[in-house]
Amino acid sequence: MTGSPKDEFIVLMTENSKVNGLDELSSRIIGILFIEPKEIALDELAKRTGYSLSAVSTAMKLIERAGIVKRSKKPKSRKVYYYMEKDMLAMWIQLMRRKHENIILPSKQKLPKIIEKYKLEKSENSEEELRIVENYYKQVLYSEQFIKDSIKTLEQYEVNK
Repeated sequence: MTGSPKDEFIVLMTENSKVNGLDELSSRIIGILFIEPKEIALDELAKRTGYSLSAVSTAMKLIERAGIVKRSKKPKSRKVYYYMEKDMLAMWIQLMRRKHENIILPSKQKLPKIIEKYKLEKSENSEEELRIVENYYKQVLYSEQFIKDSIKTLEQYEVNK
């Protein structure tokens, strides 16, 4: 016997999130939040997942830090609510921009200085380590271009929808 389409969609989203490295609870929360048209209170998420409020709260901190969900409070309420963007393309663009800002740009700034220090260092493994760091730097530069091109492509798709 199969479940409702909603349940099947939540299972699909849970499986997809687990493939991306998230744990069972975080993945299930993403499935639940994605299908819901409105925000959901933290206590309601705990009820729907069957996990404790504490466990759900901890999982939400991880998901929120990753930029996957948005947190809010309603006036005159102490409850915390969460909402997930329903536009997958917008989510991908946002995640790529965060990677660019938080990984690529700082790495581009710091790596040339690290490479210069390696060139001056004469230790047992410094030449091999230098090659590894230089290769990483090349990959960072390639990744930056890939991210920029991907964002541009996705933005063009969004305009043409």
